[in-house]
Amino acid sequence: MFSFTSFFKAFSVALILGVCAVLFALWQHSSSQLNYASRDMDWEWSWMYYEPFSNGIQTTRTKDTKQLLFRRVDTSSKLTTVVNITYTNKLEIIVTYEDSCVSGSFFPATLKLNQTPQQQINFQCEKNGRGYLFRRTANQLTSVQIKSDKFELKENFSEWPIDELKKDQFIQQHSNFFKGKGQSDVYEWSRD
Repeated sequence: MFSFTSFFKAFSVALILGVCAVLFALWQHSSSQLNYASRDMDWEWSWMYYEPFSNGIQTTRTKDTKQLLFRRVDTSSKLTTVVNITYTNKLEIIVTYEDSCVSGSFFPATLKLNQTPQQQINFQCEKNGRGYLFRRTANQLTSVQIKSDKFELKENFSEWPIDELKKDQFIQQHSNFFKGKGQSDVYEWSRD
């Protein structure tokens, strides 16, 4: 005989277990992304740009100068893409391919940055041998495409909070003014 009460209890238990499984999977994915190639930095999700089960934007500050950094991680391709702003107000993109390597070795790739023509570049192995690195500065970042025999990267920076980097640097450079206006979370400029 069918009992609605028994069915409802079983359904409720199954629903609760399902929700718990989804939350655990989200936490597991999120944790592995935040800890991937962290370079001794404490990465957090930029919640305005968080994409569950995807590669959302992460944020941190450097420990020494409190410089704001953004990154996106692609663990399946072993890539991290970091964007920051230099002390001369240029945007810097740093792409790292995580793979053990011999210090000083390199591999070729092609780069198309913003609307510039495609060009040949090299990813160079870091001194610690943990990965290959490429960096470039630009006045603006709209898009990047990098192709090599190891990976392919396409990034549209209109989906990144690039203006936040510029705003944060401006606030640091004028920290006394913003502290005087009652803003408590202001870091002083310390990159000269």
